[in-house]
Amino acid sequence: MRGIIMAKVTGPLMSLDASGGFASTLVFGKWKGRNTVRQLVTPSNPQSALQEAARNAVRVVGVAQKWANVSTEKGDGRLVTDKQALTAAAPAGQAWNGFLSKSMIGNGADNIENAQAAWDLLTGPNKTAWDDAAAGLTPPMLGAFQTDAFGVAGTPLTAGNVFYIYTYGLYIAGIGDAPVAATPPVYA
Repeated sequence: MRGIIMAKVTGPLMSLDASGGFASTLVFGKWKGRNTVRQLVTPSNPQSALQEAARNAVRVVGVAQKWANVSTEKGDGRLVTDKQALTAAAPAGQAWNGFLSKSMIGNGADNIENAQAAWDLLTGPNKTAWDDAAAGLTPPMLGAFQTDAFGVAGTPLTAGNVFYIYTYGLYIAGIGDAPVAATPPVYA
């Protein structure tokens, strides 16, 4: 019986404290303080256009979350920071950053695609206004690296583009106004 562990237990059950792999089929470890065992799974990495689009969306959300987590600025006359507003608006049991992710990406990436489509319709001067507003934040909002199919480097999103998508996500979350052409929100 190669690769099978059998044990006869008599009396009270005792737990094993193991970590690592066994026979290239099982992995022992801890999850939330409990000992676990699971099947070893080798993930594939297809790097398809859809997979890269999903990764790009997560990169944009990551930039926005990082900014919201450290910023002490308040937008457009609000009395709290975006992080505090997201924490208060998040459904019970959901963390603020998960709520922001859902609001920015949406079901089937609908929200982020709609925000990007609206961004693409802006004129050059409007995009410049958003880029300038993103640079004027404390700390400045950053751009987001993007990839195309097969993991090839794509065109990065500017900081203004990320700020626009973030603002759109705040609107979806019920925290801010819908982003409009050349009027990015003012943070102080």
